[in-house]
Amino acid sequence: MMRNIRQAKATSLDHAIALTKRYAKERRLPSKVMADLMGVELKTYYRWLLDNTMPLNRVAQFEALAGCRFISEYLCVMHGDKVVIDIPRGRKGKTADVARVQSQTAAAIALLARWHEDGNGVEETIAALTQVLSLLAYQRENVKKAETPELWFGGADDE
Repeated sequence: MMRNIRQAKATSLDHAIALTKRYAKERRLPSKVMADLMGVELKTYYRWLLDNTMPLNRVAQFEALAGCRFISEYLCVMHGDKVVIDIPRGRKGKTADVARVQSQTAAAIALLARWHEDGNGVEETIAALTQVLSLLAYQRENVKKAETPELWFGGADDE
């Protein structure tokens, strides 16, 4: 269940707050625990969530404790003119990774060309282009961290 919520994208500030609260609860951090960890009374915590009035300096704390970034991501994209892409941890690259980037880029460009021709496949084209941006961001991180690789402890977000 947690993997599905991790992939969710908030459609409003209310939705982002609800996703964050739900994610915290699934990590066994109910409202009372979150309020205690944030150093506020439970009624203050509930008021912030219900009225969308959490102070900005508390949003980062709220998300760090919950272990997700739904609110921050929503705030970045809410005007519709920005794209937020997760940059995964870098790892030793393989030739097959470059081939994958090349083939998926070619497929995305083909969808883009088709969209320019007839205007069809908007959602599919956007998804393909977003996937290519993510793949390129991943490779960027590999190059960036080639000299100082991160330790890998395993986890759900690793490929």
